[in-house]
Amino acid sequence: MGGGGRGRDPPMLILGFNLASSDYRRSRRTALLLGCLVAGLLALLIVQVVSWIAVRREGSDVARRLDVMQGDVRRYQDEVRSVRATIPADAVKQYEAKVAAYNQILEASAFSWTGLLVELERSVPPGVALAEIYPELGTGKVTLRGTARSFDELTKLLTGLEQRTRFHDVYLLRQSTKKPPGGGPEVLEFSVTFLYEGRPR
Repeated sequence: MGGGGRGRDPPMLILGFNLASSDYRRSRRTALLLGCLVAGLLALLIVQVVSWIAVRREGSDVARRLDVMQGDVRRYQDEVRSVRATIPADAVKQYEAKVAAYNQILEASAFSWTGLLVELERSVPPGVALAEIYPELGTGKVTLRGTARSFDELTKLLTGLEQRTRFHDVYLLRQSTKKPPGGGPEVLEFSVTFLYEGRPR
């Protein structure tokens, strides 16, 4: 019997040892995972803090540079005002008049008269006679005044103007019947406006 008892004891000891080792390994694995998770969270937190500090420092640098630039602009404006205060008013007016005249010259040189006349030649039907062409150089608005032998001829003029790609917003401002001197047939006097976009950009 003693031999039988000794034969049963070793399995119990081995079984108990195996259970303890399994629990130990499981708890160690859990602790290791928790440690890795905590380390990852700490690393993420450190990255966020470093990024926030960098953004805050960059924002402070930008604000400081903007303050310096605004100070420079204010200083230059004060200098311009102080210099302008020493210039006589008559001289300022003469200078502004010269600038306006130069602007008109530049606008006139940029306006393509040749292009406008070519487009009009392609748009005006034979029964229409133009008496006045008045362009506004700054805006490109053109006003036409003239006569048409009939309302159909006037309609052809409007249609021809609208079909030109460089003419936009064609409007008939006025039309009236006129008896020409000498007893000829009545004609229609008209006034038309449109926008001419043939100027160089």
